[in-house]
Amino acid sequence: MTDLPAPRTVPTFCSRLRGSAPLHSSRSPAPARRVGALFVTALALLGSLIAPSPARAAASDEPTWTVVPSSPSGPKGRKQFDYELSPTEQITDWFSVSNLGDKPIKVDLYPTDAFTALDGGFALLPRSQAPSDVGSWIKLPRAAVTLPPGKRADMPFRLSVPAGTAPGDHVGGILAAVTEEQVGKDGQRVYVERRIGARVYLRVAGPLGPAAAVRAVQVEYANPVVPIPGGRMKVTYRIANTGNVRISGKARVQVRGPLGVRLATGDLIDLPEVLPDSEIRLTQEFAHVVPAGALTATVVLNADTNKESLPSQEGSSSVLAVPWALLGLLVLILAVVAYRLWLRRARRLLAAPVAPAREPERAAR
Repeated sequence: MTDLPAPRTVPTFCSRLRGSAPLHSSRSPAPARRVGALFVTALALLGSLIAPSPARAAASDEPTWTVVPSSPSGPKGRKQFDYELSPTEQITDWFSVSNLGDKPIKVDLYPTDAFTALDGGFALLPRSQAPSDVGSWIKLPRAAVTLPPGKRADMPFRLSVPAGTAPGDHVGGILAAVTEEQVGKDGQRVYVERRIGARVYLRVAGPLGPAAAVRAVQVEYANPVVPIPGGRMKVTYRIANTGNVRISGKARVQVRGPLGVRLATGDLIDLPEVLPDSEIRLTQEFAHVVPAGALTATVVLNADTNKESLPSQEGSSSVLAVPWALLGLLVLILAVVAYRLWLRRARRLLAAPVAPAREPERAAR
């Protein structure tokens, strides 16, 4: 094991107070001020006993261990593992696990597969789920390591690509996990695994087929009583990586009414990295969309890899937004016009002269 460099000391709020000038004045305060100062001090002490320090609470949530790409002589600044190999090839590399805390810790080590979560985050399989891709091709020298405070362990590992592996990107990670005992709200003790990982990006040689698609476009619309300035619209959709290399890119949502009239345009969204066989879910909201009848929301996707841009893809969905207030006003106007026409005709009929009735002719005698 290797000693870690001495951490840089960061002054805390309390140490700055101890190094600053005295808080009391050189002039004796009046009795009322003295009582007020004692009261405020008592409240401050009571608050410090009741509420935990925010700085300490935040520090306890931070992991006290790391796992990073390394070498036989220690880390060299790499942030992730990047390889380009062919089937049946193998490579040996190094990783380092460090204990940054002040207590010994036992760190469990295991590789696994990665995927992109629906929210766009880089996710790794849980320990209970066995890897079937690059995570199963990585062999570590040990399953766990115990590190004293301030120590680092540099370890080699081997990555072997099986014969017949499909070309493209295979992504995973080497995980360093620590199991901690915590007390729940009900007072029951539970064991929680906290883990961090070093990403592994492997591109297997062969034909590359980047592809993306827009899926599951859904539109929700709150039709307002008053059509102006419009109602709220929510567009939910998914971007799927249907190819064999990771992609990113940009997406935008447009809303059109009858005859293709553009009613709203969303912001241009920068997509996170999406791994093969993964998809992300995005949402675009519009505050004011006029209910113009049939409203169609179209998602325009411009995906790309780190080397090329892909053909634009679209997905759409429609919703019927009837402008009930305008429709009711139109019906009312038509009713008034029909009534006036009827009334005008009735008046004409009443004003027309009535022809005198003819006397019946007497029959000739």
